[in-house]
Amino acid sequence: MTGIILLAAGESKRFGSPKQLAHFRGKPLLRHTVETALEAGLGPVNVVLGAVDQPCRDILAGMEVNIIHHAGWKKGMGGSISVGIRPWMGRRNPLKGVIVLLGDQPGVTAAHLRVLAVASAGHSIVAAAYGGQLGAPAWFAPDKFTRLLLLEGEKGAKTLIAREPRVRKIDIPAAAYDIDTLEDLPKAAPAADAADLPDITVSEPALPGALRMRKELFRIKNPLRFVAPLGVFR
Repeated sequence: MTGIILLAAGESKRFGSPKQLAHFRGKPLLRHTVETALEAGLGPVNVVLGAVDQPCRDILAGMEVNIIHHAGWKKGMGGSISVGIRPWMGRRNPLKGVIVLLGDQPGVTAAHLRVLAVASAGHSIVAAAYGGQLGAPAWFAPDKFTRLLLLEGEKGAKTLIAREPRVRKIDIPAAAYDIDTLEDLPKAAPAADAADLPDITVSEPALPGALRMRKELFRIKNPLRFVAPLGVFR
């Protein structure tokens, strides 16, 4: 089981108004992202709110998520991640990992989240690759939970990704579409279906040791038909 921390605590300065409430494909952007997280069916979802609390709670009414208020949202994303992971700390935690998901990446699909979780075998971090960088959404193993808890200020999950020598990379070009300004909204993440979603390449780096192992490339065709719970590629 994989938990999802959905970050939506910011005040959207560049956007000019709360982008969590901006309509995207007929519904508030935050609700769209939460629906994606729930559709993935991986495990519990923690939604971290801050600057725009009650209006966001209103649009999420009836959805099976845990809403967490981050009083220190002004200090940056690191604190939001810390607040989001805190309920899952402890020896009895049943999670095999967590995914950090941003609330303003509407191009990320439930299939992308499933791929991140299933591609995690033998790794501590699995991160999306787009635009020449690694970032969210990203999966973290339990051995990284304490580091996530200790994040603060503007230091987000990318700081952990940058320090990890063996990050499994998943090509998710759609993650490059994020909503920063009002102008970004119409062009963000064109609609995709099972026929035109791009292939996702999962690359496994060579393992250290006396024998040099070849990289294994797995082509996941049609990610919407990817069955995460069983780890089946079909």
